[in-house]
Amino acid sequence: MDSAPDDGPKAAATEADGAIAVGSLPAEGAAETSDAVPDPKGWDGGIAVIKPEFIVTAPTPAEDVVSSSSDTKTRFKKRPRDEDRPISERMCVGTVVGSGCPFGPSCRYAHDMVAFMAEREPDLGPRCVNYDLYGVCRMGALCRFGSCHIDSVTGANKERPETDGGLVAPPEETNTLSKETQALLRKNKFPFVTPRAGFNAGEDKKAGARGGGAAEPEAPTAATAASAATMSLDPLPRPVKLVDFSNKIYVAPLTTVGNLPFRRIMKHFGADITCGEMAMCSNLLSGQVSEWSLLRRHPSEDIFGVQIAAAHPDQFMRTAELLESTIDVDFVDVNCGCPIDLVCDKGAGSALMTRPKKILGMVEGLTKFLTCPITIKMRIGWNENKPNAHSIIKAVEDLPTTTTERISAFMIHGRSRLQRYSRNANWDYIHKAATGRCAAEVPPPKIPVIGNGDIYTFEEWEQHKAMGGMSSCCMLARGAIIKPWLPTELKESRHWDISSTERLDILKKFTSFGLEHWGSDQKGVNNVRRFILEWLSFLHRYIPVGILEHMPVRMNDKHPHFCGRNDLETLMASTNAQDWVKISELLLGPVPDGFKFLPKHKSNAYSAPSSGKQEAEG
Repeated sequence: MDSAPDDGPKAAATEADGAIAVGSLPAEGAAETSDAVPDPKGWDGGIAVIKPEFIVTAPTPAEDVVSSSSDTKTRFKKRPRDEDRPISERMCVGTVVGSGCPFGPSCRYAHDMVAFMAEREPDLGPRCVNYDLYGVCRMGALCRFGSCHIDSVTGANKERPETDGGLVAPPEETNTLSKETQALLRKNKFPFVTPRAGFNAGEDKKAGARGGGAAEPEAPTAATAASAATMSLDPLPRPVKLVDFSNKIYVAPLTTVGNLPFRRIMKHFGADITCGEMAMCSNLLSGQVSEWSLLRRHPSEDIFGVQIAAAHPDQFMRTAELLESTIDVDFVDVNCGCPIDLVCDKGAGSALMTRPKKILGMVEGLTKFLTCPITIKMRIGWNENKPNAHSIIKAVEDLPTTTTERISAFMIHGRSRLQRYSRNANWDYIHKAATGRCAAEVPPPKIPVIGNGDIYTFEEWEQHKAMGGMSSCCMLARGAIIKPWLPTELKESRHWDISSTERLDILKKFTSFGLEHWGSDQKGVNNVRRFILEWLSFLHRYIPVGILEHMPVRMNDKHPHFCGRNDLETLMASTNAQDWVKISELLLGPVPDGFKFLPKHKSNAYSAPSSGKQEAEG
């Protein structure tokens, strides 16, 4: 899991989200060295030199976005949530869309469409994206843009007439969780072959709640006995078609921001390979719908993988069984690099790098069940002073050929777990690991090694490629969130001085994709708005090319506060969450009464002084 830099050490009190006070700028010419890639053991980098006419006085701390609680667990518990209306006040979906109530007299929802239409809130916009694209909106009268397809009195949902284009089949998202599979998982009756490690019959309910998988089976029937007799834990005999990452742009799994609509944006700008957000095996095994939504795939994602995380090999193996029988992916990425406390405290993510034997057992287990290849994503190690990614690569390559031939690539983020996202990525170590120079008499890995960390301009990527030994795959993470057009820059070897209007058009396209994906009812609109706001908490860090004195600029370069070339560009550069809400209102209309937003992620590289609440209210 990459792009969701979480909490960590705070920057000095003179810094605000990547900005520095004007008075702290170096003397003229001091930033000339910023064009060179700095020592990975040094400070984050240099200064982004902005043309003097665009430099403004730093805002007071009270006006700025400030860091949230340093306690990750507390911060997540205090995140604002949308309040749901009582069930008796919510309309029955079957009644609204015209299919009829499936529950009859026992339904607890409201059914009076005339009363609902009389009290229905005004639309947020004149046109429904789903109706315009496909001729029908599945949300019916619940659609917040529904005036173009619902009867204003009865609430009847209309379909587009044939004379205007009729109905068009929408692109089908795949990798959804079926009701049958969900029921089997929740009842602990899915026919897993892999036994759950340390299972105790007396802990059945606890295991089910943890998503540990199937409970101890009851007396086997003839069918289940026959099935068990034909299944084996032996490696799959047929070869796996490996994914060729060479000369491709790969957008890494990006927590929260790397959702399906965002990945569609990245495909639009030239990304070749995409991957779903990190999914916890325990949640997948318990049939949790929200976790399964992270695996969904859009038809435009022609090369697509999913990333899974767990603490134990048996969880990985059971998840592999489940995924093999339920979804269609080109590869499965194994997370050994997530630095978040909530993950590492459970022994997953980066914590696995302190237990190399677990990684070996996990790799062997996954390759026994999956017919697609796997990739292994890790950091340089737990501690930057004791990197061990190279030794894990060596240990994995020493496994039997039947296992290693199913691994497409190793992926190394050039930071340790303790660094999280602070300081620059150590590409020197990645190069040594890829060329076998970390230890004496160790040959270079046979499996490709893909580097990751801080790629923000085509010059930086060319420098990394010139080092040699590593895969020619360009793996993007935070750079793609801040500059979603980065794949275009990389493929065309240029700096795109993108205008604020073009950037707003990107957000408009994301809004349309989001309303398709999450729906155009109030809940769907709220989801789209929150994901836009989460994305804006990264997008505002972009410094327009046209106001810079020198190029290239690096991701972690500090900069003075600046104004844009027009009001919209200035608004998009604001570090104030209230301004992000204003941008969302340009796309989705006014926020509901009582709306609140608290950014989920905070990067070490963009820390801010703690002088107030990092919260926006609408």
